[in-house]
Amino acid sequence: MLLHIAVCDDDESDRNSLLSHLTDVCDDLGLLTQIDTFTSGEHFLSAGIAKNYDIVFMDIYLNDINGIDAVQSAQMSWPQTSHFVFTTISSEHAIEAFNLNASHYLVKPLKREKVREAVERCISSCPAKNKRILEIKTGRKQISIPMEDISYIEVTNTRCTVHTEDHSFQTYTSLNALFTLLDEELFLRVQKSFVVNMAFIDSFFYDHIVLKDGTEISISRNKRTELKKQYQDFLFRYVRRQGL
Repeated sequence: MLLHIAVCDDDESDRNSLLSHLTDVCDDLGLLTQIDTFTSGEHFLSAGIAKNYDIVFMDIYLNDINGIDAVQSAQMSWPQTSHFVFTTISSEHAIEAFNLNASHYLVKPLKREKVREAVERCISSCPAKNKRILEIKTGRKQISIPMEDISYIEVTNTRCTVHTEDHSFQTYTSLNALFTLLDEELFLRVQKSFVVNMAFIDSFFYDHIVLKDGTEISISRNKRTELKKQYQDFLFRYVRRQGL
């Protein structure tokens, strides 16, 4: 699963320490992460309000707005955020923090095992855990990628590259093998070297498609009619689910 994590702490040493712990913990757990750091509560609110973080690590004692107030503001405007973890030098705000439905409360100096405990508690009920997952081996790691995050997969020579909006991952697993693992209602084998997530298609032409990021991919000449019907069926299912 791909976790979007925010770390908000105005102390550079504490911020870097938590970032290091998170990197190690998520690597051990086989989690893909995108971690954004913020140096103040105002910075967090202004820069992150449009982003849906899965986990937010929030320091309570900040130079401007304190962490409690920052979380209250975020929860009012940003209800999609799944979990808040407060970090602080004292346990005196624990009751106040848990009144905000905090998932965890960490007292500095932070220890790696405590950070891991917080992450595991958060992901155990994180909505992303319920997403359909593609597991691949890349290098020495086994990683899990939510299928809904995959835009397309391409094969070059003996390696496949799995593309998401933010990352690209290479694996020696064949495209044929990967395709059998994917949701057939979501993915389209447009030609022998490409598999596309139909949710990422912007335009479907006679001989090629254009993805939302501008990527153009040619369509198999012998399967154009069949592929167009599969895409139309996908659009029909999408519209029906949305009640449009």
